[in-house]
Amino acid sequence: MKKIRLALALASLFLVQKSPAISLDDIQLWTGSGTNRAALVIEWSVPESLTNSTVPVPVADKTLVWGYRFNGTATGTEMLQAILATDPKLYVVADETYGTFVEGIGYNLNGNGVIGLTDGSTTNYITNGILTSATVNIDAAQAINGGDLYWGGLYGPNWELWTETNDAGGFLSSPNRGTNVYWTATDTTNFYTGYQGQWALAQSGLDGLQLTNGSWIGFSVAAGEYETNASAAYNAHKHAPVSPDGTYVAYVVNTNDFAVQIVSTNKISTLTHYNIPSAVLGPPTLLFYDIYDSRLTNEITKVVEPEYWTYPDKATPVICEISVGGYITVKMASPIYHNPNNPYGLDFIVFGNSFYVATGGPTINNFTDMGAVPIAGLSGTYGHTTTVSVSQDGTNWFNYPDVPFLLPSDAYQWDDFNRVWKKEVASESKPVNPMLNFANTIATNVIDQYVGANGGTGYSLQPSGLPWIQYIRVWAGTSTNDTSSGDYTVIDAIGAVHPVAVGDALSIMPSNLVSGVTNLAFQNPANLNQTLISLDFDSVSTNAKISAVSLHEFSSFAPVAGDVSSAYQLQSRPLAGATNVALQADIGLRVGDDYSGNGGDLRVYQWNCTNWLSQPFTFDSTNDEVFIAGVTNFTAFVVSQIVPPNLSVQNSTNGFAFQFTPVANCTHILERSTDLMNWTPIYTNTLSSGLPVTWQDTNAPAGNAFYRVLVNVP
Repeated sequence: MKKIRLALALASLFLVQKSPAISLDDIQLWTGSGTNRAALVIEWSVPESLTNSTVPVPVADKTLVWGYRFNGTATGTEMLQAILATDPKLYVVADETYGTFVEGIGYNLNGNGVIGLTDGSTTNYITNGILTSATVNIDAAQAINGGDLYWGGLYGPNWELWTETNDAGGFLSSPNRGTNVYWTATDTTNFYTGYQGQWALAQSGLDGLQLTNGSWIGFSVAAGEYETNASAAYNAHKHAPVSPDGTYVAYVVNTNDFAVQIVSTNKISTLTHYNIPSAVLGPPTLLFYDIYDSRLTNEITKVVEPEYWTYPDKATPVICEISVGGYITVKMASPIYHNPNNPYGLDFIVFGNSFYVATGGPTINNFTDMGAVPIAGLSGTYGHTTTVSVSQDGTNWFNYPDVPFLLPSDAYQWDDFNRVWKKEVASESKPVNPMLNFANTIATNVIDQYVGANGGTGYSLQPSGLPWIQYIRVWAGTSTNDTSSGDYTVIDAIGAVHPVAVGDALSIMPSNLVSGVTNLAFQNPANLNQTLISLDFDSVSTNAKISAVSLHEFSSFAPVAGDVSSAYQLQSRPLAGATNVALQADIGLRVGDDYSGNGGDLRVYQWNCTNWLSQPFTFDSTNDEVFIAGVTNFTAFVVSQIVPPNLSVQNSTNGFAFQFTPVANCTHILERSTDLMNWTPIYTNTLSSGLPVTWQDTNAPAGNAFYRVLVNVP
């Protein structure tokens, strides 16, 4: 412990604060795609009565929110499933016997990936976000990780479902439950209907809740147990969710990232449905019509089954075939800039219709278990030789070397546990690691190596020497001057790469380091130009998945000394197999936006699964970043500001009163001296908050006295 004399003022805690009514624009985690928006609010709180329940109360009163985009019609169940597929920290227990009935909801606060329930005799693990065949006693089960937010109830206090008033959408901000402590029942006989502020108790289950633009669905913990007596207190004590916090982002399609204009073409195929150049405009194909099986009208683009023929409408083309020596020139919706913060230094992606050849196994369609589809590795990729050129003005061109094939696409995420496709769209702005490598394997291993990316082959502008481009030309064949040999090629789309935000994941491989790519960056979800986490790898033992999330909740950790300015959780896992990842990396963490010091009052702490350990660091004032060198394990990291207290003194009835603002979670010692050489402790206490305190010296000496506060900072 280091004793220091302190004399500054305390800054505010960097936590997501509850606001009166968070708007749809404030929500940070989104999933799905479309022009309609809806939101899910979940409030964990302590019931008033615990009859019929032995479930431990939630570790904190906490309210979180997630956003969902969609077109056409959607239900509450579809929204919940999409959010569960996007946020690995959220999980539910559901009974689907008579529709989707939610019995338990949990949130893995520290992001350690240990998700499951136990009732003391039976344990159920949850690996895909939802447990539909629970064998634990719901009224006794608790989260395996004691730091999780969790509540479950069937006969004990259960989860209640709410919707916005009139269940008609149109709410740009979260419904406000008002100032009343409890709801107003409109059925005082059975207590089946009622409202609280702008929330109304849902009259349909999740399956029957039809979403419209501006719909809100809320879950809150009931005040008490299941009770057949209509006059029971908990019936009158229902309460809707309070206003929520925000959380981190998920991928959302941005149509401005893709080609919008066909500038020129040459030698386009004459085949029906493959001869329309405009098919390459816009984002890559998610669903298509399988002409070989009329039952499969909404086939998913997969790494082992590429898009072809038409969209499900059986009319609109999805790809364009370019004959040997031919080309398509497109103009992008916006200029594409070289950005060193982009994953692997890549700036745009060209999507084709290549696929990994299945070497046996079942017939492939939407219902095929991808874990049972063997493939021959990269050597078994079926595709076409393709050459790409870029230009700023459409006249002067830089030509890249040809590639034997464009990496296959994978439109949706795969659920390894339930062996089905998720509703979560794969990111079309995140490139696949260009050092992707695998031998004979199965399709799910390939999808795992994509780390949530759609696919396609990525290109960097750096070799071109151009800081930006807006025109891209795709040629069929091995050379842009060869019009007589080579192969035709097929193009689906061309899109811009964006930096990856905190809340997402990337891969790093030993081969990346050999090729000179040692850096990964995670950006601010609200500002992709601002780096929150930078990683520079010195070594990595195997192909690894690196994920990063922001920390806003510390109830599952030990108290943090000082004023938390920023906090992040880093995790490394093998892309395949169970071998531990050995690594060494230098880590850069951005300090909170409100910080304006020179770094001298900062501390950096790393979680060691028991305590926060202070780490040596350097501070870069240009970018407000701290750097920790030689980190060999990824856990939680906190940047904390130590704001020294400033003593003020007043006369009191029995002596002197000293007021100061303490450093949170540190031991403070008020000392007195008459000669500035010998100091006597007057009062000692460890203070958990940064709120001002007043201490007294009731035995002050008659002559002069000097006072100071010492703070023991870990």
